[in-house]
Amino acid sequence: MKLISALMSIILTFGAFGAPQVRKIKSKSNNRQMTREQVALTLEKAGFPKEMVPVVTCLAEFESNFIPTAINSHNTNNTKDHGLLQINDIWMEDCRLNETDLANPLKNARCAYKIYQKQGLTAWVTYKKFKRTCLAYQIPNYNTKNLAEIIIKNNQLM
Repeated sequence: MKLISALMSIILTFGAFGAPQVRKIKSKSNNRQMTREQVALTLEKAGFPKEMVPVVTCLAEFESNFIPTAINSHNTNNTKDHGLLQINDIWMEDCRLNETDLANPLKNARCAYKIYQKQGLTAWVTYKKFKRTCLAYQIPNYNTKNLAEIIIKNNQLM
């Protein structure tokens, strides 16, 4: 019995560390999770440099688990974060979007690109927390060979 208990403990511990740590968020049941390839294509259409797409896709996975309708309403300043890249309410005016718009993956990604252009990747707390994972994130057909050059060119911190 002790052996089984010890094995279960090891399995549960490994599972906790092996799985992505996605924030708990609400999502409307009528929207499905996107694939990472769908998210990558959406980010590319929104204007992200192709070398940055894997990094930002990683952010989307940690931020929303690829659920376009994800909403986090647990901010200390009583604002909400919306969609794939969890765009905060404070950006709605600047991006000329409303809550419904932010549930649209492409509109959310375009607003995220605007934020990225102004603040870089560090605008996302998730990037700061999972930087190493996101910088190493791989998606077939997306080359991250020049990633450091792109980040430096945009005056961003790695």
